[in-house]
Amino acid sequence: MTTETLALQSLDLEPGAPIPDWADPDRFISNDPPPLPDAMHQEPHFTDVMSTLRRHLRGRPNTLISGDSHLYYDRDSLNSRYEPDCYIAFDVDVDTIWPRNGYMTWIAGKPPDFALEIASKTTGQRDMVVKRRDYARIGIREYWRFDPTGGEFHDAPLGGDRLVDGGYVPIETTTAPDGSIWGYSAVLDLWLCWDSGWLLFWNPTTRSFLRNIDAADDDRQAAEDALAITQDELAVTQDELANAQETIRQLRAQLGQSDLGH
Repeated sequence: MTTETLALQSLDLEPGAPIPDWADPDRFISNDPPPLPDAMHQEPHFTDVMSTLRRHLRGRPNTLISGDSHLYYDRDSLNSRYEPDCYIAFDVDVDTIWPRNGYMTWIAGKPPDFALEIASKTTGQRDMVVKRRDYARIGIREYWRFDPTGGEFHDAPLGGDRLVDGGYVPIETTTAPDGSIWGYSAVLDLWLCWDSGWLLFWNPTTRSFLRNIDAADDDRQAAEDALAITQDELAVTQDELANAQETIRQLRAQLGQSDLGH
Protein backbone atom coordinates (compact mmCIF):
# COMPACT_ATOMS: atom_id res chain seq x y z
CA MET A 1 0.00 0.00 0.00
CA THR A 2 1.42 3.40 -0.97
CA THR A 3 1.62 6.40 1.31
CA GLU A 4 -0.99 8.19 -0.77
CA THR A 5 -3.62 5.53 -0.04
CA LEU A 6 -3.15 5.67 3.74
CA ALA A 7 -5.46 7.84 5.81
CA LEU A 8 -3.71 10.87 7.19
CA GLN A 9 -3.09 10.96 10.92
CA SER A 10 -4.22 14.04 12.83
CA LEU A 11 -2.70 14.19 16.31
CA ASP A 12 -4.73 17.14 17.64
CA LEU A 13 -1.75 18.72 19.40
CA GLU A 14 -1.35 22.20 20.78
CA PRO A 15 0.65 24.62 18.58
CA GLY A 16 4.34 23.80 18.82
CA ALA A 17 3.79 20.78 21.06
CA PRO A 18 6.25 17.86 20.81
CA ILE A 19 5.26 15.06 18.46
CA PRO A 20 5.01 11.62 20.10
CA ASP A 21 7.45 8.93 18.99
CA TRP A 22 4.66 6.69 17.72
CA ALA A 23 3.51 9.22 15.08
CA ASP A 24 3.78 7.88 11.52
CA PRO A 25 6.06 10.23 9.52
CA ASP A 26 4.36 9.25 6.27
CA ARG A 27 0.82 9.94 7.48
CA PHE A 28 0.74 12.56 10.20
CA ILE A 29 -0.76 16.01 9.82
CA SER A 30 1.42 18.70 11.35
CA ASN A 31 0.22 20.74 14.27
CA ASP A 32 0.47 24.52 14.00
CA PRO A 33 3.61 26.31 15.14
CA PRO A 34 3.52 28.68 18.11
CA PRO A 35 2.79 32.36 17.34
CA LEU A 36 5.50 34.53 15.84
CA PRO A 37 7.96 35.70 18.51
CA ASP A 38 7.99 39.49 18.85
CA ALA A 39 4.95 39.40 16.59
CA MET A 40 4.17 43.10 16.80
CA HIS A 41 7.53 43.88 15.20
CA GLN A 42 7.69 40.93 12.78
CA GLU A 43 4.08 40.67 11.58
CA PRO A 44 3.97 43.77 9.32
CA HIS A 45 7.09 42.60 7.47
CA PHE A 46 5.93 38.98 7.39
CA THR A 47 2.60 40.01 5.85
CA ASP A 48 4.27 42.34 3.36
CA VAL A 49 6.85 39.79 2.18
CA MET A 50 4.39 36.90 1.91
CA SER A 51 1.73 38.86 0.02
CA THR A 52 4.30 40.35 -2.37
CA LEU A 53 5.91 37.02 -3.26
CA ARG A 54 2.57 35.20 -3.47
CA ARG A 55 1.35 37.76 -5.98
CA HIS A 56 4.56 37.49 -7.99
CA LEU A 57 4.57 33.66 -8.07
CA ARG A 58 0.85 32.94 -8.35
CA GLY A 59 1.07 32.12 -12.05
CA ARG A 60 3.98 29.71 -11.68
CA PRO A 61 2.79 26.08 -11.50
CA ASN A 62 4.05 23.51 -9.00
CA THR A 63 5.30 26.21 -6.63
CA LEU A 64 4.69 26.29 -2.90
CA ILE A 65 5.20 29.41 -0.83
CA SER A 66 4.57 29.25 2.87
CA GLY A 67 5.66 30.88 6.07
CA ASP A 68 5.45 30.37 9.80
CA SER A 69 4.64 26.70 9.24
CA HIS A 70 6.69 23.69 10.28
CA LEU A 71 9.49 22.51 8.01
CA TYR A 72 10.36 18.89 8.80
CA TYR A 73 13.68 17.64 7.46
CA ASP A 74 14.33 14.35 9.29
CA ARG A 75 11.86 11.51 8.74
CA ASP A 76 13.22 9.67 11.78
CA SER A 77 12.92 12.66 14.10
CA LEU A 78 9.68 14.60 13.69
CA ASN A 79 10.65 17.03 16.42
CA SER A 80 13.55 18.15 14.28
CA ARG A 81 11.77 21.04 12.62
CA TYR A 82 11.99 24.75 11.92
CA GLU A 83 9.48 27.46 11.09
CA PRO A 84 11.04 29.77 8.48
CA ASP A 85 9.29 33.12 8.19
CA CYS A 86 9.08 32.50 4.45
CA TYR A 87 10.10 29.54 2.33
CA ILE A 88 9.54 28.62 -1.30
CA ALA A 89 9.79 25.30 -3.12
CA PHE A 90 9.67 25.00 -6.90
CA ASP A 91 8.69 21.93 -8.93
CA VAL A 92 6.77 20.16 -6.16
CA ASP A 93 3.34 18.55 -5.93
CA VAL A 94 1.54 21.22 -3.94
CA ASP A 95 -1.62 19.13 -3.62
CA THR A 96 0.37 16.48 -1.76
CA ILE A 97 2.01 18.96 0.60
CA TRP A 98 -0.88 21.19 1.64
CA PRO A 99 -3.01 18.51 3.39
CA ARG A 100 -0.10 17.86 5.78
CA ASN A 101 -0.22 21.41 7.19
CA GLY A 102 3.57 21.46 7.04
CA TYR A 103 6.47 20.82 4.70
CA MET A 104 8.05 17.38 4.98
CA THR A 105 11.07 16.94 2.76
CA TRP A 106 10.49 13.20 2.33
CA ILE A 107 6.90 13.85 1.16
CA ALA A 108 7.81 16.79 -1.08
CA GLY A 109 10.84 14.92 -2.44
CA LYS A 110 13.21 17.83 -1.88
CA PRO A 111 14.02 20.65 0.54
CA PRO A 112 12.73 24.16 -0.14
CA ASP A 113 14.75 26.24 -2.58
CA PHE A 114 14.55 29.54 -0.70
CA ALA A 115 14.19 30.56 2.94
CA LEU A 116 13.98 33.95 4.60
CA GLU A 117 14.10 34.89 8.27
CA ILE A 118 12.96 38.24 9.66
CA ALA A 119 15.07 39.37 12.60
CA SER A 120 13.67 39.75 16.08
CA LYS A 121 15.20 40.23 19.49
CA THR A 122 14.51 36.63 20.52
CA THR A 123 15.51 34.91 17.25
CA GLY A 124 18.29 37.04 15.74
CA GLN A 125 21.28 35.10 17.01
CA ARG A 126 19.64 31.77 16.21
CA ASP A 127 18.92 32.95 12.66
CA MET A 128 22.57 33.81 12.08
CA VAL A 129 24.19 30.75 13.62
CA VAL A 130 21.98 27.71 14.19
CA LYS A 131 19.63 28.12 11.25
CA ARG A 132 22.45 29.07 8.90
CA ARG A 133 24.20 25.83 9.83
CA ASP A 134 21.11 23.63 9.66
CA TYR A 135 19.52 25.15 6.56
CA ALA A 136 22.74 24.30 4.71
CA ARG A 137 22.54 20.73 6.03
CA ILE A 138 18.91 20.49 4.97
CA GLY A 139 19.93 21.60 1.47
CA ILE A 140 18.05 24.89 1.11
CA ARG A 141 19.65 26.51 -1.93
CA GLU A 142 19.41 30.10 -0.68
CA TYR A 143 19.00 31.46 2.82
CA TRP A 144 18.32 35.17 3.39
CA ARG A 145 18.16 37.23 6.57
CA PHE A 146 16.38 40.57 6.82
CA ASP A 147 16.71 42.90 9.79
CA PRO A 148 14.26 45.83 9.80
CA THR A 149 16.32 47.55 12.50
CA GLY A 150 19.32 47.84 10.20
CA GLY A 151 21.47 45.28 12.00
CA GLU A 152 20.55 45.41 15.68
CA PHE A 153 19.47 41.75 15.74
CA HIS A 154 21.37 40.36 12.74
CA ASP A 155 24.93 41.17 11.78
CA ALA A 156 23.70 43.20 8.79
CA PRO A 157 20.43 44.75 7.55
CA LEU A 158 20.34 42.24 4.69
CA GLY A 159 22.36 39.08 4.18
CA GLY A 160 22.10 36.04 1.99
CA ASP A 161 23.87 32.73 1.42
CA ARG A 162 24.03 30.40 -1.55
CA LEU A 163 24.55 26.65 -1.15
CA VAL A 164 27.85 25.49 -2.68
CA ASP A 165 29.14 21.94 -2.15
CA GLY A 166 26.97 21.44 0.91
CA GLY A 167 27.92 24.70 2.63
CA TYR A 168 26.82 28.30 2.48
CA VAL A 169 28.78 30.97 0.65
CA PRO A 170 27.78 34.60 1.30
CA ILE A 171 25.95 36.41 -1.48
CA GLU A 172 27.50 39.77 -2.29
CA THR A 173 25.48 42.82 -1.28
CA THR A 174 26.06 46.43 -2.27
CA THR A 175 25.03 49.66 -0.59
CA ALA A 176 23.59 52.37 -2.86
CA PRO A 177 24.21 56.10 -2.30
CA ASP A 178 20.73 56.44 -0.78
CA GLY A 179 21.60 53.86 1.89
CA SER A 180 19.57 51.00 0.41
CA ILE A 181 21.25 47.59 0.40
CA TRP A 182 20.92 45.22 -2.55
CA GLY A 183 21.56 41.50 -3.12
CA TYR A 184 20.64 39.25 -6.02
CA SER A 185 18.69 36.01 -5.54
CA ALA A 186 19.47 33.65 -8.40
CA VAL A 187 16.78 31.26 -7.13
CA LEU A 188 14.02 33.89 -7.40
CA ASP A 189 15.66 35.92 -10.18
CA LEU A 190 14.91 39.00 -8.08
CA TRP A 191 16.98 41.61 -6.33
CA LEU A 192 16.28 41.91 -2.61
CA CYS A 193 16.52 45.46 -1.35
CA TRP A 194 16.67 46.72 2.24
CA ASP A 195 15.25 50.23 2.11
CA SER A 196 14.47 52.31 5.20
CA GLY A 197 13.68 49.23 7.25
CA TRP A 198 11.54 47.47 4.63
CA LEU A 199 12.31 44.57 2.31
CA LEU A 200 11.56 45.27 -1.34
CA PHE A 201 11.91 43.05 -4.40
CA TRP A 202 13.18 44.36 -7.74
CA ASN A 203 12.35 42.44 -10.92
CA PRO A 204 15.26 42.79 -13.40
CA THR A 205 13.03 41.61 -16.25
CA THR A 206 10.42 44.35 -15.85
CA ARG A 207 12.91 46.74 -14.23
CA SER A 208 10.44 47.57 -11.49
CA PHE A 209 9.72 46.76 -7.88
CA LEU A 210 7.15 44.09 -7.15
CA ARG A 211 3.88 45.57 -5.96
CA ASN A 212 3.22 44.83 -2.33
CA ILE A 213 -0.26 44.61 -0.83
CA ASP A 214 -0.43 48.33 -0.03
CA ALA A 215 0.68 49.32 -3.52
CA ALA A 216 -1.82 46.88 -5.03
CA ASP A 217 -4.58 48.41 -2.90
CA ASP A 218 -3.49 51.87 -4.06
CA ASP A 219 -3.62 50.69 -7.68
CA ARG A 220 -7.07 49.22 -7.12
CA GLN A 221 -8.33 52.40 -5.47
CA ALA A 222 -6.89 54.53 -8.27
CA ALA A 223 -8.58 52.31 -10.84
CA GLU A 224 -11.89 52.54 -8.98
CA ASP A 225 -11.56 56.32 -8.75
CA ALA A 226 -10.81 56.53 -12.47
CA LEU A 227 -13.81 54.33 -13.21
CA ALA A 228 -16.04 56.51 -11.04
CA ILE A 229 -14.86 59.62 -12.90
CA THR A 230 -15.48 57.91 -16.23
CA GLN A 231 -18.97 56.90 -15.13
CA ASP A 232 -19.71 60.47 -14.00
CA GLU A 233 -18.45 61.82 -17.31
CA LEU A 234 -20.57 59.26 -19.13
CA ALA A 235 -23.63 60.26 -17.11
CA VAL A 236 -23.05 63.93 -18.03
CA THR A 237 -22.65 62.98 -21.69
CA GLN A 238 -25.86 60.96 -21.59
CA ASP A 239 -27.70 63.92 -20.02
CA GLU A 240 -26.33 66.25 -22.67
CA LEU A 241 -27.37 63.80 -25.38
CA ALA A 242 -30.86 63.53 -23.92
CA ASN A 243 -31.17 67.33 -23.82
CA ALA A 244 -29.97 67.60 -27.40
CA GLN A 245 -32.48 64.94 -28.52
CA GLU A 246 -35.26 66.82 -26.72
CA THR A 247 -34.24 70.06 -28.42
CA ILE A 248 -34.28 68.37 -31.80
CA ARG A 249 -37.70 66.90 -31.06
CA GLN A 250 -39.07 70.31 -30.14
CA LEU A 251 -37.56 71.92 -33.27
CA ARG A 252 -39.09 69.19 -35.44
CA ALA A 253 -42.45 69.75 -33.77
CA GLN A 254 -42.22 73.48 -34.40
CA LEU A 255 -41.24 72.92 -38.01
CA GLY A 256 -44.17 70.54 -38.40
CA GLN A 257 -46.61 73.11 -37.07
CA SER A 258 -45.11 75.75 -39.36
CA ASP A 259 -45.61 73.49 -42.39
CA LEU A 260 -49.26 72.95 -41.42
CA GLY A 261 -49.77 76.71 -41.22
CA HIS A 262 -48.81 77.05 -44.88
